[in-house]
Amino acid sequence: MLFVKLFKHSCFNNEQHFIDCLKDMVIEWEDMIGAKEMDKEDVGFNCERLKELKLMLRMEKEKIWHRL
Repeated sequence: MLFVKLFKHSCFNNEQHFIDCLKDMVIEWEDMIGAKEMDKEDVGFNCERLKELKLMLRMEKEKIWHRL
């Protein structure tokens, strides 16, 4: 589960804006750098971890839309 709590004077407009910005950053990072090969214990993002993060972001976005 991904929980977002913005600071009182956040530069993000709202939770949805934060999720959209984070998702855009992940996609741009993936396009520019790409996922690397690694062992399960290594720290960083490989293809499977990027897919899981994108899924988490999509699910969080859906929860935010349902609250509106």
